[in-house]
Amino acid sequence: MNHGFLTLSILFICFSSYSQTLHPTSNDPGCCSEKTALPYTFNPDESKVFFQLYVSNKTSEKEVFYEGKYDPWKENKDNHLYSQTYLIPPGSLPISVGKFLDQTEVANIHYQEFLFHITKDSAKYVDRAYYPQIDNKFKTKYFLNPEFYFYPVVGVTYENAQAYCDWRAEKLNEGLKEMLAKQIKKYRYSGRLPNEKEWKNMTGAPETVVLDKYYTFGKKETAFFEEDIVSSRFATDALLKKNDYYGYNHNFKVDGTIGLEVEIPFYIYSFSPTASGFYNVYGNVKELVEEGYAIGGSFLTEFSADELFYPDETQAYRTDVGFRCLTEVARRK
Repeated sequence: MNHGFLTLSILFICFSSYSQTLHPTSNDPGCCSEKTALPYTFNPDESKVFFQLYVSNKTSEKEVFYEGKYDPWKENKDNHLYSQTYLIPPGSLPISVGKFLDQTEVANIHYQEFLFHITKDSAKYVDRAYYPQIDNKFKTKYFLNPEFYFYPVVGVTYENAQAYCDWRAEKLNEGLKEMLAKQIKKYRYSGRLPNEKEWKNMTGAPETVVLDKYYTFGKKETAFFEEDIVSSRFATDALLKKNDYYGYNHNFKVDGTIGLEVEIPFYIYSFSPTASGFYNVYGNVKELVEEGYAIGGSFLTEFSADELFYPDETQAYRTDVGFRCLTEVARRK
């Protein structure tokens, strides 16, 4: 028996239970990947087998913009799409029969996992061609910084985003093959970027969910900004002198001194999800779609209809363009 496949099969089950209880953070990432269910390790001796994580500080990204755990399965129990419980890819939610979209943007930790495995599986340094195209500051202090494990990966080209979605589906298929070995019906995952119609089907109407809001600084919020954001040079010390700031219930740019002037997007579980359970569908980062451009607005754009749906075709060296994957499940013939 292939123990790697068996481990992955077991983790499909374990992950479902784990994901219903808490959202991962850099300080508490959980046992395994949200996107593939493959295990993590903190042990350097296992680093050639499992993707190794590094310890972060204890200031939590949940202190800012986090609204708590939302259970889309419970809240959508009357929706027939949410009765598709058998072969749901980890970290995904249904948008139609057999189609599942990532609940969040793909995060730095998920993309690092991809780079680790494509190198391990090929025994060559092929990961270099897939690295995010961002400047050194963002590469070292954001993408590779454990404090930002669960922040959106940015600067990934359209081709590399599609490559990630393909790879992720193939990793899921390895576990699926073992899991269904004794079943008559066989299924297979395929991964890609969502097209614009599918993406909009996930997002819903922006005017009903984006609201004005004031936020205040407490001790925990200040500690988070100081130890994670300011220390990494993604905001100035002036940020720590604020008592409150103006924003939305999504992450869009606010001009002037009342806004939060930070150079990076936020935690993938920030703000309230849609009723269907998807996070950051507007704002935070623009998202790549199958047609080859990005839409949705970002923390660097104003909240307006023009900004939300303008097809932005530039991905390289952008700190506000990310993506999420669509995974299809079909019966094998």
